[in-house]
Amino acid sequence: MSSDEPDWRSVLINRLQERNRREVVNFRGVVTNNNRLLDLVDQLKAENLRLSVQNEKLRSGLGGSGGDSAAIAALEKKLLTQQEELTELHKRKGENAQLIVDLNLKVEKQNKQLKEKEASLAEQQAVIVSLKAEVQMLNSSLQELKGLNTLLRDEHTSLQLELSSLEEKLRKTQDENRALVERLIKYKAKDAEKLNEENETFLKKRSDKVRRDLEEAARESRRSSSPISLPPERSDRGSLSDICGAAAKMTGFYSDSLPSSVHLKFEAHDGEVNAVRWSPIERLVATGGADRKVKLWDVGKTVLEPRGALVGSNAGVNSVDFDSTGSMILGTSNDFASRVWTVADQRLRKK
Repeated sequence: MSSDEPDWRSVLINRLQERNRREVVNFRGVVTNNNRLLDLVDQLKAENLRLSVQNEKLRSGLGGSGGDSAAIAALEKKLLTQQEELTELHKRKGENAQLIVDLNLKVEKQNKQLKEKEASLAEQQAVIVSLKAEVQMLNSSLQELKGLNTLLRDEHTSLQLELSSLEEKLRKTQDENRALVERLIKYKAKDAEKLNEENETFLKKRSDKVRRDLEEAARESRRSSSPISLPPERSDRGSLSDICGAAAKMTGFYSDSLPSSVHLKFEAHDGEVNAVRWSPIERLVATGGADRKVKLWDVGKTVLEPRGALVGSNAGVNSVDFDSTGSMILGTSNDFASRVWTVADQRLRKK
């Protein structure tokens, strides 16, 4: 029991003293008067007995004397008065006895109530002890929760710092990636220009060779009876491509041609488009991009129609290809995996 908790013994003594002040002090005068009346009754009884004896003596000794009759009458009157006082005292004694009985009943009732209050007090003390133990347990739990909260706050702060560091690294990596992509685009543009130059050089050399062959064939045809002549509308002012085309027709082969205009343009993916492939059996185009999807497009009509998106890749798709029947499509991605989808239901089959 702690020092600040009141001692139950002191509480019990204080309550008993309070009960005595409330129940004894108020009736102390009644008890004192009753005791005084009892003493007075005893005195009157003794006086009455003495007077009775004296009266008998006077009656026996002075029966014939006329002078003492007055004294006897006085004594009888005094005896009657004493009898009346005695009767009154007996009456008051009975009232006091009844009052004492009532007070005893009241005291018993108060004692019973006191016992009930003491029992209730003991129960309340037990409840207080239990509540104090519960409060102590809750305080311990609160301290543990505070410690855990502090630990979680520290971890959250650490994770925030780590997240900020990772975001900064990601930003730098994205900047570096963007710079590398720009450099790669420049290199590809240079490679394309170089390839175009090589193609132009190759075409020029091939056209020169074809021209020389044609000139040689023309010279040889002049010597024969059936000369070969160029079309009259192009023999004078024909360009290099016209001459090459005519030469190709005359020699029995056809050359490649470069596209001169855009037939169709559309946004295929959310990011970069890395791969394009035609279906071998229908006018269906498959595209793969950086958004980790393979999309199918119907280009057989004048209006482009999307046929679906094939999902399941964990990184950007680098290349796509159809099988010989056009029913399945293969895609490779940056996660070092290849995946196969069916075109009909657009579901992933193999990985």
